[in-house]
Amino acid sequence: MAELSRLLTSGRGERRLSYLNRPDLLAAYLRCFLPWNVYRLSRLLPALPLDGVSGVTDLGSGPLTLPISLWIARPDLRGRRIDFLCADRSGPALEAGKKLFAALNSAWPAPAGARTEARAGQPWLIRTLRGDIHDLRPSPGASLITAVQVFNESGEASPADREALGRRAEREARFLAGLAPPGAGILVMEPGTPQPAAFIAELRGALLRRGRPPLAPCPHGGDCPFPGGPLRGEKQKWCHFAFDTEDAPPALRRLSASAGLPKERAVLSFLYAGGVAPEGPDSPAPDFPVRILSDSFPVKSAGPPLRGRYACSSAGAALVTGSPRRMDSLPSGTLLRLPPQPARRRDPKSGALLLPLEEGRS
Repeated sequence: MAELSRLLTSGRGERRLSYLNRPDLLAAYLRCFLPWNVYRLSRLLPALPLDGVSGVTDLGSGPLTLPISLWIARPDLRGRRIDFLCADRSGPALEAGKKLFAALNSAWPAPAGARTEARAGQPWLIRTLRGDIHDLRPSPGASLITAVQVFNESGEASPADREALGRRAEREARFLAGLAPPGAGILVMEPGTPQPAAFIAELRGALLRRGRPPLAPCPHGGDCPFPGGPLRGEKQKWCHFAFDTEDAPPALRRLSASAGLPKERAVLSFLYAGGVAPEGPDSPAPDFPVRILSDSFPVKSAGPPLRGRYACSSAGAALVTGSPRRMDSLPSGTLLRLPPQPARRRDPKSGALLLPLEEGRS
């Protein structure tokens, strides 16, 4: 596991694209890295609007990480008829994933009342395809295109080289949009570190220019206020979400710790882009949505103690402030719907929009 961790981080230059064809690396991935990826996805997937999904093209599926996570995290979808096309370079990883999914389906079947859409007792049809994902052809039945930790592993583009990062994002956005029918969504998830987050910020802009608006985590369709990496000569904050792993399976936490890879927090960056938006004037928003990103930190106050959280808004970076109890209670990723903000005061230090949060408001 230690070698695989090195190849996925500091030794990524030595890693081959088909590294999961090695039995030892695949075994380490299945034992430790797959469960942690499923854990992170299981925190994300319940919050996404996936009720209408009927066909999924899963890029870089590996051991079927996305279908396994979706089955665990969304029991409401287990009885729906969903067709999956799971593509990856590694045949052994895909085969291992099929066995894992079959075992999972037996252990946690679809609800009895939802079997009306089942095909021979299995409502989800999973097809696998070994090969380069960029050779895929569009599937007319796809309503969702997914790529979980694909672009971070398949290419190198430093967030410091913004032009190169932008060019790569344009290529991948063209590829993703070419696979997705007009009404299909696109979900990309990467590790929540600066480099993948900077790529996702560029990908967001490239998809937006193709008429595919960001539906999550962004509460708006304007410029990204947390692009990551150096931009215009200044180091930028990056969009990512972190949460404690206290509710992760104890055996998984013990395994990670024994391998020298303790996981006290899980971090991710993601983008869920919608289908091609119809042309026409936008309806005015009845409120002012902001998405909480950072941890809580102390804020100077002449009165009672205050804490703050950085957040994303249509007015750029925002600093939400409130009582320690209130601010510490907000999970990373919380969407707050605040009243419209006619008077926009800015934090003199960060330049972020100041948003005092009333106690009890959500």
